[in-house]
Amino acid sequence: MDSPLKLDSSEARLRRENIGSLTVNSSPASKFKPKQGKTVHISVLFFIFGAFLFTIVLLFLNFPPLEREQAEILLRLPRKFQDVKAMGEVLTLYTEEYYFIVLVTFCLVYLFLQTFSIPGSIFLSFLAGALFGLPVGVLLVTSVATMGATLCYLISLFIVRKLVKRLLPDKLELFGAQINKHRQSLLNYIFFLRVTPLLPNWFINLASPIFGVPVSTFMIGTFFGIMPATFVAVRAGLTLQQLESPSDVLNLSTILTLFGLGFLAIIPTLDPVKRRVDAFLNKAADAAPDPKVYE
Repeated sequence: MDSPLKLDSSEARLRRENIGSLTVNSSPASKFKPKQGKTVHISVLFFIFGAFLFTIVLLFLNFPPLEREQAEILLRLPRKFQDVKAMGEVLTLYTEEYYFIVLVTFCLVYLFLQTFSIPGSIFLSFLAGALFGLPVGVLLVTSVATMGATLCYLISLFIVRKLVKRLLPDKLELFGAQINKHRQSLLNYIFFLRVTPLLPNWFINLASPIFGVPVSTFMIGTFFGIMPATFVAVRAGLTLQQLESPSDVLNLSTILTLFGLGFLAIIPTLDPVKRRVDAFLNKAADAAPDPKVYE
């Protein structure tokens, strides 16, 4: 008779294998996968990381002459709201005359943070409003954040998916069940996940390719899903120096509004709603006059 320990060990192993088998090979995302589940060597990840850092440093070296205190402010990743306000004060002095280099540096730093799931990108969303205004800031942040999320998706798909499966088996099991449940309406579901703070963005980026979410669906759902929160943050950045903390903007009312938008996106995918819509359409089709009567 097998011992309970062996049974538990077998169960855990079976669960890990099931997580891998949940990936749908027939989905459009499968064409982005290496053959036979092979992954690119981890050294490629370090190369990408280093290339990002090298380019960012190169851009900073081409900045206009900065005082030592200003340089220290810009080279420090924002960890609190006061850091963002200090960066805003420095960069607004140079944005008008050196608009292009400030724009490119901002985009690259934002892309770097998103790609490697490094905290701080929310603070840069506020900064975008102060530097570039509302229309440009919203489009810029939404586009760069979507690109960074997609790069993180590809890194998970080609380089670290085995590591992700090993480190997050329970969370992946729950996420995979929901993905399979919403397989016929994945765009709505990705939009719902992005617009609501139910799951962290880094987890959505890493887990989506494991369960065959098509990269096109992932990108579109991400772009439009993050747009409402991005609009709120960038608009708040227009008065950056008057703000004391992110809670001044991302308050309960804003969070409830985002949840409302998310549920509006997911409602059409619910079974009771789909059955009612199908019944209504069938009833309307039956009630339509036969064209042959009028011939």
